[in-house]
Amino acid sequence: MSKRFSTLDTTRLLFEHPKILFRMIERMDRNEARYIRESDLVAEVMDYTRSLGNADRDRVRLALNTDNMFRSGLVIDIIKAEGERRLVFQDALINLMRACNASLYQELTDARLRGHLVTLRDVRNRLETSSFSDADPDYTELRDDLNERVSQLIGLLRQNVLRMQTISAQLADLSGDASRAPEKFLEFRQNLFEQIVTLYERHIKPTLVFLNPDTRLPDGSNLFETLEAMVRLLENHGDHSLADQLFRSSISLNALYKPIQAVAQEVEHFLRKTRQGMVQYNAMEHFYGKLQELKGETETLSLKRKWLEGGDFARSTGFLIGLRAQQRPKHYAFGESSSYYQLLFSELELRLNDLRRKAEVPVLQQVDGSGRHTRIDVQRINQLYQWLETLELRPTTDLVRELHGRLDGFIPGYRFPDLLAALNRLVNSPPEGLQVVTTNRFRILDQSSDSEQFVYRKRRLEQQNV
Repeated sequence: MSKRFSTLDTTRLLFEHPKILFRMIERMDRNEARYIRESDLVAEVMDYTRSLGNADRDRVRLALNTDNMFRSGLVIDIIKAEGERRLVFQDALINLMRACNASLYQELTDARLRGHLVTLRDVRNRLETSSFSDADPDYTELRDDLNERVSQLIGLLRQNVLRMQTISAQLADLSGDASRAPEKFLEFRQNLFEQIVTLYERHIKPTLVFLNPDTRLPDGSNLFETLEAMVRLLENHGDHSLADQLFRSSISLNALYKPIQAVAQEVEHFLRKTRQGMVQYNAMEHFYGKLQELKGETETLSLKRKWLEGGDFARSTGFLIGLRAQQRPKHYAFGESSSYYQLLFSELELRLNDLRRKAEVPVLQQVDGSGRHTRIDVQRINQLYQWLETLELRPTTDLVRELHGRLDGFIPGYRFPDLLAALNRLVNSPPEGLQVVTTNRFRILDQSSDSEQFVYRKRRLEQQNV
């Protein structure tokens, strides 16, 4: 065991077998500690290397030996306490391992965020008394310190956003018991509520407050006010390069607010789900995670894997078998259809014109049984027809449907039979420049409401340009 690895070789082996340190960091976070117990690391290495070949097993065990990692500088301190040895790893190594696994990102708490804000306020106060001269080493150190702290804050917040965006998978894990133990759903919901409320109150809400430019803090300026004050100081003293860089950083920080706000809304929506909704949510997230794993196996340096090998996945799920034989629903390519948008805008313009003439709308006198007998009051039909004569119309393939949509709920006392009667006169004397064409003579139109239902065998009327 006298052979040793260099820092580069040890680090390379750590990243070739990252699961070892991933699990150690998970345990460290779970215990809320800043060290890894040597006994836990040895047990994890022994368990992991059992499935490796002899050569790889020896290399990994030698590289992750405590003495080798201490001499290579990856372990910066060994603490002896309570009869055990505790290893303190380089922060740079731990942070790099966290960057490789989104599940290891640490959520920012209110205390950590306030610590960053207090530090930036201190930099602003020091900047107010600075010389702003490149020849002054104090100013150059202060400028470097400012850049480092802002960059560190942006990095932490972006990691936090990525961590929060995986909240769907975390909620699916928490809700997994809902599909297996329906008799314990009430107890499960209470426990779930407590866990999610803790997540929301401890991590999501403080980050929202921290990134909200309208936040008012009792102890001083918020994040963006502090950054704006430093930008003004730098601009007033001629350091436009740093001022511009700091301004762009504030824009980047402001852009992180909306993603976290969306996560907060998702958590609130999840808490309102019923048991059935949780079961469906859990199922979708479960199979989505399986597909993500299959996709991740193709995103490697090897060009041999370029297709998803989903045969086992399809057979295990069941509902995918025969799916390719099913007819796919047709989509509406509205985004490429100028005719659709012209029609939409034309309809909106007609409806707006109707609203502008709201004061001129006739009130049709209520007549009992007007929808149940053949006799329809002549006065109502005349009033409706006079209104139709003043309407601006457009070419349409279903004149009855278009007019009914414009009249229903707009003209007081309007009934669907009134339109059918008025259309008889409209067919004989169409508006100027248009003609009414009858098609689909045996089409049946259903018009139902809460209180009554009409079924009419009608002639379909189309309106076209002459």
